[in-house]
Amino acid sequence: MQKLVTILIFNFVLLNHVYTQSYNFSNYSINDGLSQSVVNCVFQDSRGFIWMGTQSGLNRFNGETFDIFNYNPNDSFSISNNWIYAISEDTDGDLWIGTRGGLNKYLVKQNKFEHINYKTNFPHDVTSFCYDNICLNNGKILINTPPVLSLFDPQSGSFSHFQNKLEYDGAVKDVKIPLLEDKNGRIWVASTKGLSSFSFQTEEFTYYTFETKNGDLLENANVTALFNDKNGIIWAGTTTGLFKLNAKSNYFQELHFKQKEAEDYIFENTCIRSILEDKNGNLIIATEGSGLFVISPNSEKPASIQNYTSANSTLGHNIVQSLIMDRSENLWIGTLQGISKTDLKRKKFTLYRNSISPNSTNLLGNVIASLYKNDDGILWVGNWGQGLNLVNRETNEVEHFSTRETGNHSIPNDFAHVIFKDVIGLIWLGTRDGVLIYDKSNNTFVPWTIYFNKTNFPTFSNTRIYSIIQDSTKNYWIGTQNGLYKINLEKSTIEVFQKELDENHRLSANLVYCLLADSEGLIWIATVNGLQVYNPETKTIQYFSKEKNGMSDNFIVSLCEDSQGRIWIGTATYVNVYNKEDSTFMLYSQEHGVPNNRIFEIAKDKNNDIWLATGRGLCKFDEEQNTFHTFTLEDGLQSLEFNIRAAYVCDDGEILMGGMNGFNSFHPDSIFHNPYVPNLVFTAFYKTEDTIEESINLTENNAVTLDYKAHSFTIEFAALEYTNPNKNQYAYKMEGISNEWVDIGNRKFVPFSGLQPGEYYFQVKGSNNDGVWNNDAIGIRINILPPWWRSNYAYSFYILLLFIGVYGFIKMREKKLKHDKKILEKKVLERTIQIEHQNRKLEELNQTKNKLFSIIGHDLGNQFNIIVGFSDLLLSDFRKLDAAKIEYHLRNIYESSSHANHLLENLLTWARMQTKSIRYNPVVFNVNEKIEELIQFHKEALNKKRIILEFENKNGIMVKADVNMFSTVLRNLVANAIKFTHENGHIYILSSQMKDFCEIKVKDNGVGIESENLEKIFRIDSKHKTTGTKGEKGTGLGLILCKEFVEKNNGKIWVKSESGKGSEFCFTIPNGQVEVNSTVN
Repeated sequence: MQKLVTILIFNFVLLNHVYTQSYNFSNYSINDGLSQSVVNCVFQDSRGFIWMGTQSGLNRFNGETFDIFNYNPNDSFSISNNWIYAISEDTDGDLWIGTRGGLNKYLVKQNKFEHINYKTNFPHDVTSFCYDNICLNNGKILINTPPVLSLFDPQSGSFSHFQNKLEYDGAVKDVKIPLLEDKNGRIWVASTKGLSSFSFQTEEFTYYTFETKNGDLLENANVTALFNDKNGIIWAGTTTGLFKLNAKSNYFQELHFKQKEAEDYIFENTCIRSILEDKNGNLIIATEGSGLFVISPNSEKPASIQNYTSANSTLGHNIVQSLIMDRSENLWIGTLQGISKTDLKRKKFTLYRNSISPNSTNLLGNVIASLYKNDDGILWVGNWGQGLNLVNRETNEVEHFSTRETGNHSIPNDFAHVIFKDVIGLIWLGTRDGVLIYDKSNNTFVPWTIYFNKTNFPTFSNTRIYSIIQDSTKNYWIGTQNGLYKINLEKSTIEVFQKELDENHRLSANLVYCLLADSEGLIWIATVNGLQVYNPETKTIQYFSKEKNGMSDNFIVSLCEDSQGRIWIGTATYVNVYNKEDSTFMLYSQEHGVPNNRIFEIAKDKNNDIWLATGRGLCKFDEEQNTFHTFTLEDGLQSLEFNIRAAYVCDDGEILMGGMNGFNSFHPDSIFHNPYVPNLVFTAFYKTEDTIEESINLTENNAVTLDYKAHSFTIEFAALEYTNPNKNQYAYKMEGISNEWVDIGNRKFVPFSGLQPGEYYFQVKGSNNDGVWNNDAIGIRINILPPWWRSNYAYSFYILLLFIGVYGFIKMREKKLKHDKKILEKKVLERTIQIEHQNRKLEELNQTKNKLFSIIGHDLGNQFNIIVGFSDLLLSDFRKLDAAKIEYHLRNIYESSSHANHLLENLLTWARMQTKSIRYNPVVFNVNEKIEELIQFHKEALNKKRIILEFENKNGIMVKADVNMFSTVLRNLVANAIKFTHENGHIYILSSQMKDFCEIKVKDNGVGIESENLEKIFRIDSKHKTTGTKGEKGTGLGLILCKEFVEKNNGKIWVKSESGKGSEFCFTIPNGQVEVNSTVN
């Protein structure tokens, strides 16, 4: 038989080269909450959770925390075994877990497991082992328990079993034995002795042959991985290499990748554990012992990722068990030491650095001191103490200049602090041992005095050069550790600026870190002791400092001019922005969104946007929003910390930024932003009752009912987008408290405490790391039950007691009036001389009685009718009424009860006054303290009508009066003012001390009183009644009490009012200041 052998040979060159797409890994281990280190399988469910099956437990990850599910012999709803082989999901959103203890179904809404039990005559069945399972498109579950393929129908609970002829190796129990349903619905079944496919139509197996690179047939291939790519090709990984199905020969043929100058093949005798394809068509191959391999469709050079030592850019372990790519293009890698994650999306920033990775740049060092891009595209990279690199990104070549090099590539000092190109095209290099000029024709560096033949100029030997610029008149300015030098090569002149010189050349410090020639021709000089600006026209220097001008710090390291002519100043503490128009400084810090207060470099891009390189990342300033957008390691930065002077804005708009671990390049217009909208879920609900914390499962609930004792609770949630979950943002609102959204940054929980009984609705929304929001908020209803003494039954009992009390009072009063009448009649008969006087007294009592009965029978009766009516409605129609109707009836009962209580209180007080059962007990007290207490008493009524009450508080006003009577008077006057004042009105309380008395005024801008009614309001026999601005009923009894109590305390009360403009009630109380003074003395 003629064999069709397709041999794909790729040259894999392990060289340090400049750049290719690389992966930075985040690693999660048992130290981060993972149940066990060996991750056999990884899966993302439909809600967005990442599930990880280990050799000791099932894990659910939300981007921050792990929820662990373990076998519990005392819980019949726990998972049957902790050794997890496989995870899949059905159309209902429930999960199917393959374990060493058989197949389990995880019911998401009930948060419990069901163990699928079905005994067979085969050596192994789904009750004891489930090496892999997949949920088919028809809703059925396919289970691989070699040599048997089992099909489970969840609807009927029935099994079908199909046995193939491939032998089973019972010793292989540690790893997944994969299944695959391809795009045509055909089932591919792996085993330790070969590969077969299965057709449900014929219920027959087809068996496949594996062909090695040499054309030999491989017997008993142990198949460990299966994959169907976007082109429909079937890939198979085995314990000895990688194979691909040849559709013509129906053979699986081995793929091999030849290394340069080596005989071995990459995948020869290499176990392939998992295969997947990213959105660009790259194949990612997980191996057991050799890490990951990436095969690019555009290149025949696979890029290998080995087990590096850097935590931010290395794989957790080279033994890789499983792979998935989540819905946001994050690659999850299950390894022997936990789970690793990397972002497969295009990086925001290109990274260049030297490391052991084959993707690194062959730099002399990774601590970057200076950067520059020449017109020919060559990158000039100055190292901190290790020399200069010229990087050609097209040819992947790096040219080195250092003290260790010889010939033309030798330079006298390895600290390349400054790289500067002047207007005539010369490149200047500032070091710690002078200034060099690049001689392009000889490809070497020459001391500047020799290059320009200026032997009389300073050589700057043993001098640190920190900045070189050129102004509009072609003068060179060189900032050093020993001062500032202005040099004119054409005129052969040099001008020195130092701390010890005259006022036109005096600096605040000799160490000059940075220089800037602004758009107006001014020279800005940054030193370690403040900022100076030199005006070349006037030859004067202006000084700025922390002490005199409000800058955040005198240690200045960077300068930049924005499009508005403002000067941005980077310091060790905050960024300062100087406005020339008003000579003011504005400070930006972490409170404003800057990631760190230590500023290393400031750059303005071609769009006039400002970029800040800080000690905790790179950020861009949005001037319109006055906000900062921060980029971190996950975006591809070399590290979180940058370096002074290591920034350059190229002519084509590209920006170079260097730091402590290499440098980045990026085009601001081409920065990629994460487009994926996160799915939101609740992850936990914790309530605290009597100091005991209890967790409530929110998976199946969108409503929680709490007892009033659950005085505090916490709601946790997550946006399931994993690119950089620590930068996901959240906002919430709690209806019932406020309808406003509250931004909480990246905090994933909200605690509540002290909420009153009632109904609340909590909602939360979230964004991904680049601020793409999911505005479809998720919500949960929370009902806090009232205590028993505030229940409907309790209020009904209170109303009954009140009714009985009022009825008893009316009967007692009626009986007393009748008795008084009999005594009066008897006295009339006995003492005719007092007939007329007694008749008048009787008439007054009758009028009082009529007034009382009018109040009791009409006003008080109306309130009880309302209470009884709504109570009857609640009792008869309780089950038919919705929550809103019940709340409406209860609110009416409550308001009527409150009104009746206030009315009854005044009735009882007046009655006690008439019977002289109230004792008059005058004491000296501070009147303003009592007024303050009263304001708090009426606070709820004031808020209800949105009335502003203003009190002119004069401390130390003392009066002598009965405290209870005084409080009753003031309470009734303020209540009267609230009743007759419109919404959004004003009430004023004024207290003033006269010679012998204190005068108190309660003034409002309400409806006022008709002039003909002014004299009636303090009389018991008047029939004057009014209605408040919100329909409140009044009896006038409160004002009658006020008059009697004021007069009882030797005071006077009067009223001024005009209809439509408000009223002013005034009363006096005897002054108590004399007694206080005498007591003190």
